[in-house]
Amino acid sequence: MKKSLAIAIFAVMALTIIGVGAYAWTLDSQLESAAMSTSAYGGAAAGELAGALSELDEAMRESYYATDSALQSTLCAKAAANAASAVTALASLPGSTYELELLSQYINGAGDYALYLAKETASGRSMTDEERETLLTLSEAVSNISLETGGIFAALDAGDLTLDDYGATLSEADGTVGAALVQLDAALDDFPGIEYDGKYSAAQTEAALLAGGEEVSESVARDKAAEFLGVERSALNPTGLTGGEVPCYGFEYGDEENQSRVYVTEMGGIVASLTGNCSSLEGDLDAASAESKAAEFLSGLLGGEFELVGSAENPGACALTFAPVENGVLLLPDTVSVTLDAATGEVCAYNAASYILNHAQRELPDPAVDMESAAALINPELTIDSVQLVLTRSDGGDEALCWEFNCSDGDGEGVDVFVDAQMGREVKIELAQA
Repeated sequence: MKKSLAIAIFAVMALTIIGVGAYAWTLDSQLESAAMSTSAYGGAAAGELAGALSELDEAMRESYYATDSALQSTLCAKAAANAASAVTALASLPGSTYELELLSQYINGAGDYALYLAKETASGRSMTDEERETLLTLSEAVSNISLETGGIFAALDAGDLTLDDYGATLSEADGTVGAALVQLDAALDDFPGIEYDGKYSAAQTEAALLAGGEEVSESVARDKAAEFLGVERSALNPTGLTGGEVPCYGFEYGDEENQSRVYVTEMGGIVASLTGNCSSLEGDLDAASAESKAAEFLSGLLGGEFELVGSAENPGACALTFAPVENGVLLLPDTVSVTLDAATGEVCAYNAASYILNHAQRELPDPAVDMESAAALINPELTIDSVQLVLTRSDGGDEALCWEFNCSDGDGEGVDVFVDAQMGREVKIELAQA
């Protein structure tokens, strides 16, 4: 049963915990599929990034000095919006962004923490001293990043730097904006361990699937990567161990025109992601065949049953998102993304970051509220099309068993309603994506 997942403001801000991380993988995928090719567009994105970072810096400093809770909420919401703009601009820059781990994490983390504070202070309470100190720590880091990126883009305007080619590896460039950003990223301190009810909390950085695992050598990881790609280990070029809370060994495969990068976790030796170029050629791969191929691939790789929860068709590729099903419950926090080449039907991109971070043995309770009682809470203007038990996860990591009702409104548009199966109340509503 297909479902659509709501795309919130920070949906593309996945935490760069796993070496290359879901966020960097998403940016690479967007750049490759978008096929942007004009330097004018890249220059505009550079200006937008510099402006958004400057405004983020300003809003965070203003939030720190504010004492009224309503003003704190307004300013923190402004900071969160500026962070979202910076993320969008960063995603639009030419060059492969998978190397900008800390830079991405700081922008994402600052924005998510500001959003958390906006919600908290909207209730009428002021920020605590600890929250203000955390805000100040992030603000100082963002201020430094804003200053440094401003200098980089000023050099671009002056002709001292050039824009990278789209999809180019930044660390191999010289005299480009991307190379300067890599140097900035390398100079940043590790992202601070902050405690709050959000996705960048230090409490959320432990990868559940890797708990209790053993470290593997680069040689073992190379074997894992070769097996995943179906190639000889000698065909892989090691790129070293990434940073992040979950370091990964990186390997490159193919030539410059058709190069893939695969990352394997140091702990446990699990393939975390694959980025590559789909052929961009039209093919005969229909949606049903793509779903069947991808589900079979995941079952063979990870074991168990997987259900499609989201899909997107791009020129020459079909991107699919799955969640595992255990004991009849769909585990929404544990998603895995697979992209198939429409011409060949082969897997050309893969991202298991959420699965690695969240998947673990769980003891799920039986629902205290039955389906009929939960259904009685649904707005009568909606028609219930299907229902199933799902596990959801808050930004702070709290999981809840819910009845998910896939409904349609009077115009036939999809509306998904989640009812907590223990407390018997609506907890989330998502409009199905087109």
